[in-house]
Amino acid sequence: MSTNTAFSCFASMSGSKSSNFTSNESYSNLSIQTEQVEDKHGNNTTSPAILSGDEDKGLLIVKVTTLNGKMGLNTSSDFIVNIHANNPTPVSFKGGLETLVKLSMGMYSVTISSLPNYNSSFSGDCTGGIMKVETKICTIVNTYISDNN
Repeated sequence: MSTNTAFSCFASMSGSKSSNFTSNESYSNLSIQTEQVEDKHGNNTTSPAILSGDEDKGLLIVKVTTLNGKMGLNTSSDFIVNIHANNPTPVSFKGGLETLVKLSMGMYSVTISSLPNYNSSFSGDCTGGIMKVETKICTIVNTYISDNN
């Protein structure tokens, strides 16, 4: 296959819906790093871990929500999230709507700082094991609890 033919196939892959397309690895990797591609089942897919060049890392998406009721004044960014894992990036960060954390394969857990009158609850994917190129979603909800109930 000549260079021009391979480039033509690359352009064809990124714009078509065909799941029968095959290309050599160097062109396939280029397409993965630049835009959405179709997997072998014809599904569009983009993995931030692959896009950044960390093919051997899992991805943990951490979402922090704060429910204040009528009296709470804090926001999600007032809480500090800590990641306990093999080589996490980032290791800690302020809570927010969504933060992408890259993890090396293995066991991990997520903790969050505490503030007075707030209870934190964690979804099941806030602890466990992760494999390379696997994606999990950890949801943390901080709820204001009034002293007067």
